[in-house]
Amino acid sequence: MVTVFERRAMWFESEFEIDMNWGKSRAYTVDYPTYNKLMNRANVVQETDQKEEYSKDGKYLLVDSFCEIEEFDRVSEIASIIRPNILVILSIICFVTDEPLTTFDFFSSFSNIVNNPGGVSLDHETKLTRDDNDNSSALRELLEAMNRLSPDKQRLIFSLLDRWRKASYLKVESEESFLYEDEAILACFHILELLGEQYAINIKVDIDQKVRTFASEVLEDIFFIQNNQIHGDLVKLLHSTLDAYRTVKPNILRMMQELQLLQPKSKALIERFLHHRNAIAHGRVNLYEDKVIYPLKPFFSHMKDIYEDIETVRIVSARAIAAYLGTSLWETEWNDVIDSELPPYEQVQAFNRNRIYQGLSWQELEEGQNDHINVAVLIHYYRKGTLKLHPFAQALGKYIREVQLSENNAMLVLYVATILADCTEQSIADSARNLLIKLKDSQFRERFDMRDVVKELSYQGKEPLWLKQFLIERATRRKSK
Repeated sequence: MVTVFERRAMWFESEFEIDMNWGKSRAYTVDYPTYNKLMNRANVVQETDQKEEYSKDGKYLLVDSFCEIEEFDRVSEIASIIRPNILVILSIICFVTDEPLTTFDFFSSFSNIVNNPGGVSLDHETKLTRDDNDNSSALRELLEAMNRLSPDKQRLIFSLLDRWRKASYLKVESEESFLYEDEAILACFHILELLGEQYAINIKVDIDQKVRTFASEVLEDIFFIQNNQIHGDLVKLLHSTLDAYRTVKPNILRMMQELQLLQPKSKALIERFLHHRNAIAHGRVNLYEDKVIYPLKPFFSHMKDIYEDIETVRIVSARAIAAYLGTSLWETEWNDVIDSELPPYEQVQAFNRNRIYQGLSWQELEEGQNDHINVAVLIHYYRKGTLKLHPFAQALGKYIREVQLSENNAMLVLYVATILADCTEQSIADSARNLLIKLKDSQFRERFDMRDVVKELSYQGKEPLWLKQFLIERATRRKSK
């Protein structure tokens, strides 16, 4: 066997400085003079085409690796041997820096035979810093957690981190082109599915225990039957019935529960993205739409919610991985996601059913004084179609009559008034229409475009008839002058 060394380099635009190793590879950032010195090609056997350096002012990420190859192998064989380890390292770096690196980012490399294998060393001090913030402990925490895993669990984590890096890469590539949004969502949700499968056995055990207990209680306490055959038949029947409900969803929710990530908001979030995942994975009979709105996309999309954000499910999947490993990584971002999530629709139903809005002022409705249910939340569920016009009007009728226009709430009032202008309760409709007329001529009109609101609501199947006619008549009068 022959020991071979390889060094790869990429331009690293991140603000992070990093030094770490995994397996027989070390990744570390250096400045240009150090890069130029370390990429010295004395005694080089195999070298890639050297591109012009990107900058003499920035940072470079170097990855040093070594491995053993057969006597008859070419030195370049090291590239295929170390590739799995390189992908793991790039995934770890992506997970701790949020920089979706790929092997295509390497622009220079060299490899050579090591004459003294005993002298090969990857000595380093694990480091992860950004400006004046030292995050080295987070990196060490992750690496130590991964090192404690069994080989099978390590392979699982390698797969999850790789999926997450790919999702992050696809998200970045889609920020302007919208090309890979569906694929990014699938990659993130695949992570949740794989993690959920780790807890499927727990669900199976719980079901079996509860089914057997239930069967015994029914047969013995109600029918006074103590017959093992009948008990076994009933258990089988119950299992076959419940098996239809053992889908992806309970696995993921059980995983979230055991990782202490499950709460009403996170449950609603998972259910929402499960719907998106199913629409993408199983497809729709017809993707064609005869109406589209901005931002204009290059293809028809499976996901129709224009307000959905891939970043949400990306953070959820990252936090799930970190929690599974027992680390605190992505905890801050996770908390931000949960804080920004709207209250689940069940809370909105209770808000309307109990007429809580009757005791709130228009200011309190805007602020969400009760369970964070505010005007924006009600608009959201109306646009989705889960909240119908009548309960929407009941909840915000008082608001539209009493609200005082300001620079801060002009857009909010515009949406509410546009929707309620078509209300069947005349007093509410009149108040809404008067507000729309006032908004059109107000000092805040530069902050919004009523035409955009008409197009958006029409796209969502909620065509605002009164406002549309109002704008048509205004435009007609303007042209006739």
